Amino acid sequence: MLDYLNLLLCLHFLRGAAPDRFDTLAARARAVSSLDDAARLLQDVGRAADEDMRGLGVHSSMQEALGRLEPRTARDLRNVVDAMSRLTEDVFGLILDEYEQRAALGSGEFFTPRPVVRLMTRLACSEFGPGEPESVYDPYARDGGFLIEAMAACAVDKEGMPRKETLLTYGETRRADTWRLATMNLLLHGVSPALDLKRTAPWHDTPGRSPLESFDIVLTNPPFNMSDPGREERREGQWAYGAPPLDNDNLAWVQHCLAKLGERGRAGIIMPNKAGNSGHKAERTIRRNLVESGVVDCVIALPAQLFTGTAVPVSVWILRHPDNPCVSTLFLDARHMGVKNGSRRVLDAQDAESLLNAFRTHRNTEEAALPLETTTADPHVPAALVSREELRRSGYSLNPLDHVERRREGGRDLELVSTWKRLSDAEEHLRDMQDAASRLPFVGDRGPLLRKNHSVSMANLDSVCEIQAGPSYSKLGKKQRSTSGPVPVVFPRHLKERRISDEADERVMEETARRLRNFELQDRDIVCVRSGAIVPPALVQQHQVGWLMSPNVIRLRVPEGQKDRVLPEYLLHYLCLDESVAWMRDRAAATAAPSLRSESLGSLRIPLPDPAEQQEIVAALNGLDELDRAHLAVAASVRRTRIALAGALLDPSAEPAPDAVTNHRFEKEAPL
Repeated sequence: MLDYLNLLLCLHFLRGAAPDRFDTLAARARAVSSLDDAARLLQDVGRAADEDMRGLGVHSSMQEALGRLEPRTARDLRNVVDAMSRLTEDVFGLILDEYEQRAALGSGEFFTPRPVVRLMTRLACSEFGPGEPESVYDPYARDGGFLIEAMAACAVDKEGMPRKETLLTYGETRRADTWRLATMNLLLHGVSPALDLKRTAPWHDTPGRSPLESFDIVLTNPPFNMSDPGREERREGQWAYGAPPLDNDNLAWVQHCLAKLGERGRAGIIMPNKAGNSGHKAERTIRRNLVESGVVDCVIALPAQLFTGTAVPVSVWILRHPDNPCVSTLFLDARHMGVKNGSRRVLDAQDAESLLNAFRTHRNTEEAALPLETTTADPHVPAALVSREELRRSGYSLNPLDHVERRREGGRDLELVSTWKRLSDAEEHLRDMQDAASRLPFVGDRGPLLRKNHSVSMANLDSVCEIQAGPSYSKLGKKQRSTSGPVPVVFPRHLKERRISDEADERVMEETARRLRNFELQDRDIVCVRSGAIVPPALVQQHQVGWLMSPNVIRLRVPEGQKDRVLPEYLLHYLCLDESVAWMRDRAAATAAPSLRSESLGSLRIPLPDPAEQQEIVAALNGLDELDRAHLAVAASVRRTRIALAGALLDPSAEPAPDAVTNHRFEKEAPL
């Protein structure tokens, strides 16, 4: 399996880094007719990847790995090469995820989930204006994700134009296999692969090619030491905040990151929760010195099961240079965030935005000398802004759970009142939707469907709407996209519940949008999946006009001449039928790589009742959609209220007790 994954990595790398060479190999693959031909082609694919990598100073042995592969038939290899030529640029990250699991890299070598990388990068960059950060460093680069994300986050200047001076990137790693993969990943994202392969920890005086003594941004996910350290402290090295224990490097990494920060610099580092409140004397001393120096800006407790290779609970530490200290530390609790994806959890764009908003709001509150309770941060992000004096009383704990829970205790009554209010509002809205649904056509009587006996004309989809596939990857690839441009790009993952989500986590600059104007979305366009997992289509809303299609989607647009024949909303509901989605999946699966061709989609037969009946059908289905959302809102409010009520009833330290709260309310409303 690892050799097969290496084949996919080589093909994808050559397609992006040496397209002419890849095209030559792909042409040979189409002509492969025997297993001997297949074996020679595999050798040449590995040789081509090795030569390109060695030209960059990276030792590679892909030819040896691919020489071990034995296809069952020549056709198998033809299909693999053909499929790789069709996949998106983002597939490299998926292959890395699979490589990580198959290679059993160990808990010290798991790759950092991309949503966590994006969150940490945005937090570290939040103090800088556009174009300001000039350098970024990752002392344990793994797959190069932090360097790639930092380059994307700092891609524009103050005028919103692409930066003329490229962000300087530098990383270090200690494994040859991940060094090779990280270099491939960086090259494919247009980032200079300035990576050192080191055999020792970075705080040792080993020679390297670091271009700078200090960096504006330092981001890393170092290997954890979870065993209890011995009592002895290390004697070698220069430690500004105290010598770490001999057999535990957690706080050695923290100090190394701080030592590499420039005066206005920010660092983001992933730490096990245990590092925040360990009882070891040396680690307590280091935490005390960190707090007293004002370098710990924020600590965020992350959800469990984010990482493939470890179940260790972790936090993100945001650090600042000691010449620019903070007077308090912000603690955020994000353990409840994320959505399940198999055995793992994934932070979505909304979670990241909530955490960023909470961070900015509380930091602005501190600067304005306002109490924490007056902030307008997301109420679903439990937070505590803890002064240096309070941290002293806590024994210098930097574990969010030791601070956020205590702050929440005093506000349980307020939280409970708030959740009851939200539940009441959601129930009132549900009653309004139920009343409206009772007047809908086909819905109000809740009986069998009684329709006039009449024939309905049928038409091919391409006869009633224009079908436009998204732009090619050469026109809208990874290099053209970032997280900071003004124009959002719609991908298949944004199609949810027949709507396009407002995550807008991929964007382009206005210049790119003008060049791709033919791929803009208009009000009531329908967006379908072109490549990837086929899901029900979605309708473009008014506020999404001007957004761009990605290469992975197809746009359906009803022209003016057909609007008296078919309603876009009617067309959407028909395409969202289980039977229609199954039809599209079947056509997509029939290709070498799952992909729905515009010509195939255009052949779908659509029933066309008269416009008046289409209006009634749309009204009925839209009304039930609104009713469905109202029910879901009530269910979510019930869950939140149950959590708040359980916390108020079962917390032994909660004051006042429920009966005291009730009596107090009656005394105020009707004093005796």
